[in-house]
Amino acid sequence: MKISVLAVLLALGCGSSKEAAPTAGSSATVERPTVTDPIGFCARARMLVLGRQKCFPEDTSLKMGLDEIAELEAKAPPAGEPRRKVAADCAVMLDSMMRVHQPKNCPLDVTDDERSELTAFLTAWYGERTAVPATLDADATAAMTKVAAHRDAACACATGDCARKAIKDLDGAIAKLPAETANAGDGAAAKMSNEATRCKQKLVYGAPAP
Repeated sequence: MKISVLAVLLALGCGSSKEAAPTAGSSATVERPTVTDPIGFCARARMLVLGRQKCFPEDTSLKMGLDEIAELEAKAPPAGEPRRKVAADCAVMLDSMMRVHQPKNCPLDVTDDERSELTAFLTAWYGERTAVPATLDADATAAMTKVAAHRDAACACATGDCARKAIKDLDGAIAKLPAETANAGDGAAAKMSNEATRCKQKLVYGAPAP
């Protein structure tokens, strides 16, 4: 997640000094984006920003938020885990927008089902843990088990400093792996590294809103 998104989210939370009433009936007339394809979380994030823009048209940071979402959608691969990663960036943005203070005259346009889908997606995203491949020999298993332990240590951290140290240790352990070991299990070592990074992200942005 880019630092610019944080600035946009803060702006969304603060809104404007002049609160205006939202357009009546907007949620009833606009087709709700689905997340059968997880990239739909980007469309949902855009829907929230557009709703806030109707209330605060003078807020230029909202245009930045829309540009950010468009950039994420434009770079999303057509399928697979890389597309899911982009969807997760939008899901984290959406979750963050739902957490900030909502001006009472510009209510959040999110249904209970949409909240549940977002929470389920992010809980699964943050909770993934790749297992040590069962096909490795004893030495390779021991080395990969050490990598998994560093991943688990990062995910158990309660502070950013702790997570950074654990990820540094994990990266060092992965660097010592022979290529065939690191690539075992369809790239298990890289998956473990990505999972540790997600856990660090969770510390920054918080667990999914209930």
